[in-house]
Amino acid sequence: MPAEIPQVDMQSIDALSAQCFLISARCASFKQAARSLNISAAALRKKLLVLEQLIGTPLFLYQDNKLSLTLIGKRLQKNLSRRQEQSLPAKVDSTCQAGVVIAVADILLRDILARDLIAFLRRNATSRIELIPLHGTPSAKADILLWLADPGSPRPDPGFATTLPICLAPIQYSAHVAKRYVPKSALPRRPEQLDDYMLVQLSSHYCVPALEPWNRLIRRRASGIAQTGDPHLALELIRNSACVGLLPDYIAQVDKALIALPQLFDSPLQQYAWLCTHAHAAARPEVRVLVELIQQAFTKRREWFTPADA
Repeated sequence: MPAEIPQVDMQSIDALSAQCFLISARCASFKQAARSLNISAAALRKKLLVLEQLIGTPLFLYQDNKLSLTLIGKRLQKNLSRRQEQSLPAKVDSTCQAGVVIAVADILLRDILARDLIAFLRRNATSRIELIPLHGTPSAKADILLWLADPGSPRPDPGFATTLPICLAPIQYSAHVAKRYVPKSALPRRPEQLDDYMLVQLSSHYCVPALEPWNRLIRRRASGIAQTGDPHLALELIRNSACVGLLPDYIAQVDKALIALPQLFDSPLQQYAWLCTHAHAAARPEVRVLVELIQQAFTKRREWFTPADA
């Protein structure tokens, strides 16, 4: 005999409780349902417990690491789904929902922002974010722009109105090598001591005036250079191929296997990380939330950008 839902006025189940139940049933995961609803898992479970108390019986089973519905839970899902189809307007096409486009320099995304963005997306499963690479000064039309610029560089003109740029942090660069390939007592301290090492050159560094001491060293080489346009490959070559390459000094906070060679050049190699938004997007709540997240990501890592001898 099929399970029957106890005599409960279906209208007494409010829309939010119904939504919490239906999404949990679809996802078969309280955590994923909570992400989709943009609430905590604890708040979701509390809402479902109240619903179960109203119905008078459990709605979910958890067996063999799997979440499923009880027989009464399945009947409730059918009834609530039918009610939702009858009462709710047609679902908006997700392709029409406003998203946030973030144009960001690769190293800023990979080293500083990735973890915070991943955590944000875990908590906000209905968000729509597009990440596009940004090389040099801003030129791509985006809602949020993060770029690297030399000291004293004029304010860039990306071709559309932006908010006043905010300086996030100075980014200091040094040549780096993997610790396992060079004894500490034999670390190169002068450019000529790099003659016995393969050098890794990232193509985008060639046109950066702030990195000219390193670029000059590369130009003097007739051989012993591995050039790539892929920052990830450049990092892997330095990590695993006994190569020396130019990296931000904060990399030691990310990868303890690397060591800087700061004595090689007389003058510092430094850029600045900048942030601005499209003027027309600055007031949007979703843009403001992400701008705050980006600023907090840099603030949390403030010591990364402070020279060791400061």
